[in-house]
Amino acid sequence: MADEGSEKKAQPPLVDRILQCGKQAFDPEISWETRKANIPAFSALLESTSTLALMSVLNLLVQPDRVQPWLRTPLISALARLPLRTRGVQDTIEFILSVHPSSAARNASGSSGRGSSISHEALNAASRLLSSPPVSMSPEKWFHGIAPQLFSLLEGEGEPEMDKAAAFVIGFGILGRKQFGAPGMPGWKAFVEPLLAAIDPALPTAVSPKQPSNDIEILGSRKILVSSEEVAKCLRRLSTLLTSHPHPSLTKRLLNPILLPLWSLSSWPHGNEYTEKSYRKPAAKLLRTLLQLSSGATNSSKAEKSSPNLLITILQNLTFQGRSVKTEKSWLYNTAQDGGVQIENIKGSELEHIPDSNLDLSRLDPAVDTFIDLLQTLPDLKTDVSELFINLCMKWLSHSTKDPTKPVVINVEQTADKYDVQNSLVEAKVMQKMMSIFPGKLVEDSTQVLDLVSQILSDFTMNTATSSEDTVAVALSLLNIVFTSPNFQATSGTEPRLESIQKSLSSISRKRDLETSSTAQNLLLLLKYRSTLEEPASATMSMPTSRQLEDRKSYSLAMSYLTGAESPPPVKVQGLELISDLIRNSSPTIDVPALLALFSLLLQDSEEYIYLRVIKSFIQLAQKHPKAAMKDLIDRYVDPNEEYELDQRLRLGEALLQVIEHNASAFNGETARAVCEGLLFLASRRGYRPKTEQQQEKKNKLKRKQDEEAEEAWGGEVPQLDEALDEKAEEEHEILSQIVTGWESKRGAEDIRIRASAISILGLGIEANVAGIDSKILSTAVDLSIHILTLESEPEKGILRRAAILLIMNFVRALDAARAEGKKLAFGFAGQSLEDVQRILGYVEASDNDGLVRQHARDVIVGLRAWQFNALLPPQKEQTLNQDLAGLSIHPRADEGSSGMSRPMIEEIE
Repeated sequence: MADEGSEKKAQPPLVDRILQCGKQAFDPEISWETRKANIPAFSALLESTSTLALMSVLNLLVQPDRVQPWLRTPLISALARLPLRTRGVQDTIEFILSVHPSSAARNASGSSGRGSSISHEALNAASRLLSSPPVSMSPEKWFHGIAPQLFSLLEGEGEPEMDKAAAFVIGFGILGRKQFGAPGMPGWKAFVEPLLAAIDPALPTAVSPKQPSNDIEILGSRKILVSSEEVAKCLRRLSTLLTSHPHPSLTKRLLNPILLPLWSLSSWPHGNEYTEKSYRKPAAKLLRTLLQLSSGATNSSKAEKSSPNLLITILQNLTFQGRSVKTEKSWLYNTAQDGGVQIENIKGSELEHIPDSNLDLSRLDPAVDTFIDLLQTLPDLKTDVSELFINLCMKWLSHSTKDPTKPVVINVEQTADKYDVQNSLVEAKVMQKMMSIFPGKLVEDSTQVLDLVSQILSDFTMNTATSSEDTVAVALSLLNIVFTSPNFQATSGTEPRLESIQKSLSSISRKRDLETSSTAQNLLLLLKYRSTLEEPASATMSMPTSRQLEDRKSYSLAMSYLTGAESPPPVKVQGLELISDLIRNSSPTIDVPALLALFSLLLQDSEEYIYLRVIKSFIQLAQKHPKAAMKDLIDRYVDPNEEYELDQRLRLGEALLQVIEHNASAFNGETARAVCEGLLFLASRRGYRPKTEQQQEKKNKLKRKQDEEAEEAWGGEVPQLDEALDEKAEEEHEILSQIVTGWESKRGAEDIRIRASAISILGLGIEANVAGIDSKILSTAVDLSIHILTLESEPEKGILRRAAILLIMNFVRALDAARAEGKKLAFGFAGQSLEDVQRILGYVEASDNDGLVRQHARDVIVGLRAWQFNALLPPQKEQTLNQDLAGLSIHPRADEGSSGMSRPMIEEIE
């Protein structure tokens, strides 16, 4: 009891009050009436306490065996409901980031800024917490409770970098889980349906879009379903969510249903600078992202080839302005007074007097121009643009070659005819502009075009009445585009078509009364001239297969995604997925040196999700080309030309470590020697970086100059305006500052963090495949670790000594694993060297100023003694059933007959 009383006195006052109120409200030894009367006081105490303070205290109290079970249950319930408070979500994220070990390590390493201290691991922890509804609450109520706060953080209304944290929670934690994020599930209803309903109210959702609060209704005006501010807000939220959560599948899931509204907003013809900034630009960015991802998916998955080309869908609805069908959710985009775009309701009686948005000819020319500009801003979509152009040509030419002798049928219903006329006009305008602006990008697959042209020219030469000369002129223009394309090459498959086309051109060129005769004559000469030039090359060159052509398209598309300056994160991830598919299939299209250089460049990306995905791609490429990957990574990690910054080199080291661990069998011979020598060079004190030294000198001169100017302005020493710390806290702060400052490079020496990283990688490489490393390198590595432990005892080099002593531990483990596997090594600890290592480790255990180093020293000493003991024992032979059990007259395989089959056994059971 005395111990419990002293512990209570040492507890903070808030903890004491919570325990006291909780005892009065939930102690089963107290009467029910008294407990019921004290529950409001307990709830009031929790409500009056700030979220951050309450979160730290409750996390302490809910730990096992801290409080009685009858009090722990209500405390857990109160802790789980804290995110539902005002600002509770942000406080929860900040608390997790402040206590997570990875965030503490980043803060200790000197990372500046709040956002730079947010690690992927800490975000995962916050995401798991916020995406898991409490047991006492339904998922619907939980997600609808935290959704407004997460949306507010997405808007940038919280602390810096909180928008990315909120996007991570929504994208990964909630929408990334099938039980919550699938359509119709609670997470989808709370986070996706409100966004989509504010852009397209006709979508099937359980949530009604937020309507503007306006008590005054003007007679004769349409009802505003969604205000212009709400539309702009949802566009911003979608952009932040999909940019901060670079997962292609989620991007397509959210944007596919609003393809046409995004097109309408991105091509909105009216407005001002506000319209451009808040509507056209964000909608165009989202639309381009969706088109790029859909094109990448089509190239990487043949199963998705059957999905319609999104460009064709846009073209068929080029003047889309709303859903003007006769339903209750008919709506229309319209310009608001502030220049924004709002959504207005269209009543059933109003539909008959409003021209359909698809027949709005006043928007046709601007829409066509915007569509052509969109195609020009997406150079990656060559296949999609070519497919669109070929479909337009086939459709237009098929309409043009209809038999004019058929009787004309007059239809009383003219709606379909209007659609046909409008669609024909749109397609003709788009096709004409495509042929005039970028003719070289229109023919990706010449086979379809040659088939179409061959049929048209053949029909014209056989029966002029069924084909017009205008149709022939367009066909000849297409043929000219094909012949002048640099990618066109005659193959055995196209020879029959070219022969048919040549006969038709010869026939048309002889008809001097036709205007196209001269064009046909020129194309005939071009065809003969081109076949003459290609004839010697075709004899020596083998044509690529269809699989190789498809791989080249995918590789080209992926490289354009990854190297594009304006590629958003989801598009970059899609490019990495395309590259991964090619690597997995061992495609010969892969250029290994170019990919290694590109992956090293992408490791510098500020988006953590991107460079973590790049490390996975490094591992995948290294499984096919391990030696090339390891040598390239060690060259960039050593960085002799000082091209990379500290964080970039640490990421390269992380990639090298992962590659070695996943390809341990390939870590041998010349490759292991080169990698180990590079790591030893970095880990030693021999490294010299003159460029870094010059930068430090400039930085120090600038700081001295600023300090002198400040002292001159103050007339003496500048006072410290930081908040006052007590003596103990100030001493700890000075020690931490000294350690962090000591990590940095001084007088051109290598940074301590790089040296510690190199030693750690070397130790794990030794443990992964000790038999593949030369004995001289192993001896040098152990000697280097011993010298670091004895000579570099400064407090700021504690991380270096930890890595050095762990290298010895890795070596001991590798020796023990090799002995257990029956491998005979030509090296190891023995004699005087073993005694020296044990003596030095004992000294380090007793005298080092770093507690973790002392603990590691004790662990290594124990490991060495265990290894010595195991080395004295003979290698254990695997026990098999073929042998009799020692000391017992039992024959394990006696129950089998001569044929080896099991025989029935009779067992006596007492």
